Amino acid sequence: MSSNDLVLAFFPCIYFTGSVNPCYFTLENTNYKSLSTVEKFEKILEREENRHNFYRLLYKLCAVCIISNIKLVIENPYSSLHYLHNNFLKAPSVIDTNRQLRGDYFVKPTGFWFFNFEPTYGESFQKPKKTMVVWDAKRGKKAGICSEERSLISPDYARNFICDFILGKKQENMLQPELF
Repeated sequence: MSSNDLVLAFFPCIYFTGSVNPCYFTLENTNYKSLSTVEKFEKILEREENRHNFYRLLYKLCAVCIISNIKLVIENPYSSLHYLHNNFLKAPSVIDTNRQLRGDYFVKPTGFWFFNFEPTYGESFQKPKKTMVVWDAKRGKKAGICSEERSLISPDYARNFICDFILGKKQENMLQPELF
């Protein structure tokens, strides 16, 4: 890899997102209701170890990219309760509070951390072809793991994000968000 390359990293939100963290680290978690107290503590400690491992991996990736001058964008949900909000190298470079304005399925406030380059700021707004609500998405196959459906990014959003924040490319026939 070289400084001409770009890495887009999507870390599992279930270990960093603010809405999940409090409930998965308590004995009252509904997913743990049928477990004994010992099993509950084991689950909590297992989840903390998983988060620790992903956190270390995130820092290792940042170190390699920053030291090697490789462009890096990290994506993860965003809220004031988010684990990375107070425990990361810097604040997000871009916070997209409503991804549906750029054609995504979900609103999902999302933070994007840019390293070794600055984001551009475009306005590729479009109505989503399909809308979904996070809480109505299919459940994961295992408790505490998001479903693939909930993790999707629409192709339109991906294109618009790349044009708006990475390439700085104006696209034709885009809408104004107040027209939605």
